[in-house]
Amino acid sequence: MQPTAVPIKGIDRFLDLDNLEREIERTSLTQALKQAVADSTASMHQAFREKEDIRKLVYGRSWVVDQLLRRAWDHFKWPEANQISLVAVGGYGRGELHPHSDIDILLLIDNIDAESIESCISGFLTLLWDIGLDIGSSVRTIEECYNECKHDITIATNLIESRTLTGDPSLQQKMFERVTLDDAWTDSEFFKAKLKEQTLRHQSTNNTEYNLEPNIKTSPGGLRDLQTIGWVAKRHFGATYIRDLVNHGFLIESELETLNKGELYLWTVRYALHMHNKRREDRLLFDHQRTLAEY
Repeated sequence: MQPTAVPIKGIDRFLDLDNLEREIERTSLTQALKQAVADSTASMHQAFREKEDIRKLVYGRSWVVDQLLRRAWDHFKWPEANQISLVAVGGYGRGELHPHSDIDILLLIDNIDAESIESCISGFLTLLWDIGLDIGSSVRTIEECYNECKHDITIATNLIESRTLTGDPSLQQKMFERVTLDDAWTDSEFFKAKLKEQTLRHQSTNNTEYNLEPNIKTSPGGLRDLQTIGWVAKRHFGATYIRDLVNHGFLIESELETLNKGELYLWTVRYALHMHNKRREDRLLFDHQRTLAEY
């Protein structure tokens, strides 16, 4: 079972697709997409101030970015388009984005020379930067994904959480099957690697959740710890969502509820940090705490 973006009603109100198409025709693709980024962000920030369900904002931003990337992609004439696809990976692959989260994408190719599409790739990525999106990108074949993930647990984790945005979906399916083979990482190896990664991360924050200025993402008990549960579950059970762990007997309903409440609270704080600082900031510094308490 592969991860997909979490469906949630009401997120399409943050981007008027009909108006976007009119603006593309009236002005230019770059100008229209840039304005769409600004307008959707402002709309979501206002919704946050009005106590909107944080899930709609986190999933909503991902949905908005999906629409913008697809239109940017279609602007270019990709040679051998059936042998390349645009894939969301990592947190974006899960369908989760905070205001200044990295937007990680993979241009997945098969049986074509990367140099033949170099100009399209360059133009596409330049367009994304021009409209104000913080993009992290890579261009790989399926075999390169496999080879890279064998030696880097972070890459392996990002590729497990992947979904096709546009292009041939069979490429992502083949890649997913390849990188989840036991000869890449067995269940046991993956668990041990993530445990080691977590231990090192906790040590870097003095191994305590009681720091007065915690990092909402990486401190003990932060979002990264919750995500680690999901990663291990996806690798071991083939689960899509943490809720699936109840069906597998790994969690009980009350434990799932505790995890969900914790995640939503941390999402709310992180969203406020990004919005308040107008950049990616995951540290709950003293300077921010009084301001955030007023939201």
